Amino acid sequence: MSEDVCTACGERNPAGSAFCLYCGVYLGWDQATADERPPVGQSATEQTAAATQRSSQGGAGSVSTQLPSVDPAPEQAKPARTTQYEDVSGRPKPGEVACPQCGVPNAVTLRFCSKCGKVLRPTAFTSQTPPVVASQTWWQRLWDPKDRKARREYRRSLPPLYRWRRVITAVVAIAAVLTVFSIVGKNPVSWAKDRLYDVRGTLVAVDPVVFAGAPPQSVAPTYAAAALGTAPLDDAWATAWDPTKLAPLDGCPGKSAARGMVTVNFKDPVRVRRLDVRAGLPAANANRQLQFRPSTLLVMYEGRCSELQLKDSSDLQQLKLDTGVPVKQLLLAVGGTYPARADAPQNLTALTSVTALSRPR
Repeated sequence: MSEDVCTACGERNPAGSAFCLYCGVYLGWDQATADERPPVGQSATEQTAAATQRSSQGGAGSVSTQLPSVDPAPEQAKPARTTQYEDVSGRPKPGEVACPQCGVPNAVTLRFCSKCGKVLRPTAFTSQTPPVVASQTWWQRLWDPKDRKARREYRRSLPPLYRWRRVITAVVAIAAVLTVFSIVGKNPVSWAKDRLYDVRGTLVAVDPVVFAGAPPQSVAPTYAAAALGTAPLDDAWATAWDPTKLAPLDGCPGKSAARGMVTVNFKDPVRVRRLDVRAGLPAANANRQLQFRPSTLLVMYEGRCSELQLKDSSDLQQLKLDTGVPVKQLLLAVGGTYPARADAPQNLTALTSVTALSRPR
C-alpha cells in the first residue's frame, strides 16, 4: 500500500491524506502545473485529441508520435479514492471519532484530522493554558527534598577533589584565622568585643582603683590622695608648688614637675583609654583663685610619658589617653600651672577628682 511521508515530522501517512496525522501539516499540495491538469469531466478520447492537436501545433519537425493510451472500454465513473480512515457512509466505526469540523471519521489515536487538520485531542504542544508552576523562594529551594537530593547526586558524580574542595577551603580558612589570633595573642571573642566597643566608643570607669601620694609626705596637710576616687571634694589632693623648685622626671625626659605626685593603682592590669580630671578646687570654693591650678598633667606608665593639657576650669575635663597595653599603675605629676593670686597664703596646686576609663570587660 502506498504511503505519503510528511516532510515536516517524517511520519508515514496513508496515501491521499490531506493533513499529517501526527503534526497537522498540510500534505495535499499537487505538484502538476495548471497546464498539465486535464479539465474536469473530460473523457479519455477528448484528452487524446487535445494532445494530438498540441503536438501538431508545435511544428512539422516536432510532431509527437507518443499518444496517450485510450481505454477501449466504455468510460465509467470511477469512485473517489478514500483512505483507510474514511467511511463512505460518513459514520465513524468502532475505535474512530468524527472530526468536529468536517465530520470525517478518524482513529482515536490520531491528534489531527486526516482531511482538514483539525485538532482532535489537546496535547502538551497545543494546550492554550500552560500549567501554572508556583515559584519557590531560595530558602524553600534550599530545603526542598527533591532539590537537595539532586544536589547530593550531582556532588557524588563529581571527582573527589571537586567534592571536598569546599570543605578543605573552609578548614584552611578557619585554621588561618586561628593562627593569626594565636600569633597576636588575642582571644577571638574578646577581639570581636573590642572591635564592637571601638565602633561604639563604649567606655566604663575602672574599678577598683587605689590612689596614693608619692611620696606620702608630699601631700599637703588636711588633704588626702585616697579621696580622688570618690565624689569631688575640696580636700582631695594637693601638693606644694614652687616654680623654682621643680624636680626633673626620670620617666619624662626633659620634663620637670612638682615633687609631690599621685599613683593610680589597679587591681588587675587594664588598658586605660581616657582620664576624666577635675583640676583645682571647686568653683564654689573661695580659695580656688588663691592656689595654682594645674595646666599640664604628666602621665607615666610602662616607661612611657604622656603630656596632657588642662583648661583653667573646675568642670570635668575628658583627657584622651591610650596606654596601648594593660598596665597596673599610672603616675600623675603636675608639670605646669595657671598663676595664683599674689596674696595666696600657700603655694599649693590641687586635683579634685581623677577617673580612669577603659573598655568593658
